[in-house]
Amino acid sequence: MDVNLDDLKKLPLKMKVLIVFLICVLLGYFYYMFFFQEILAKQVTLDAKLTEMQQQIVEKERVVAQLDRYLREIKALKESFAVALLKLPNARQIAGLLASMVLSGEEAGVNFLLFEPKPPEVKPAAPPNPAAAKAPAAPPKPAEPEKFYDEIPIKVQLSGSFHNTLSFYAKIAQLSRIVNIEEIAMEEARDEKSRGRFVRTSCTLKTYMFVERKP
Repeated sequence: MDVNLDDLKKLPLKMKVLIVFLICVLLGYFYYMFFFQEILAKQVTLDAKLTEMQQQIVEKERVVAQLDRYLREIKALKESFAVALLKLPNARQIAGLLASMVLSGEEAGVNFLLFEPKPPEVKPAAPPNPAAAKAPAAPPKPAEPEKFYDEIPIKVQLSGSFHNTLSFYAKIAQLSRIVNIEEIAMEEARDEKSRGRFVRTSCTLKTYMFVERKP
C-alpha cells in the first residue's frame, strides 16, 4: 500500500504527532548508536588520561622538590668538605704545624720533655695462607673506600704549672688545623726550687694529613 504526502495530510493531528515523535526517536537512536556512543567512549578515555597525567604531574613536582632539597644538601656537604680540607695540612705543611705546636708550648710557658711525631701507620700485607689457597674461594668482600687523610700521632711530655699546661691545651685547640688531644695523664704536682709548683703531663696530640690518592 503506497502512502503519499496527501494521505499523511489527511491523518488526524494525534497520528501526525505520533509519527513525528517516532521519527525523532529513530533519529536519536541512530545518532546515539553511530555518533554519540563513540564520542562518549572517547570522552571517558580522555578523562582517564587526564587523571593519569595530573597524577604524573603531581609526582614529578614532588620529585623536583626533593631534587632541589638534595642539591642543597650536596652543596652544603661540598662546602663543609672544602672547609675540612682547609683544616687538613698536606705533607709540606706538617712541619709548619709541628712548629706551631712547639711555639704554642713556649708561649704557654711549658717545657717539652718529649715531642715525638710518628709517621702514619702503614698496615703490612697479610702473608699468604697455604690452607686458604686450598679452600674454596670465598665471595669477594666489597672494597672499602680509601681515606683521604692519614693520622699523625705526636707523643708529648711536658712540664709546667697547672695553669700553663691548661693554657697550652687551649692554644692547641685554637690552631687553624685539626689537632685532637688524647690520652692525657698528669702526675702529682711537685714543688721545684725557685720555680713554684710544677706538674708533669703526658698526652698524644693527633693531627691529620691530607693525602691525595692516585686513581
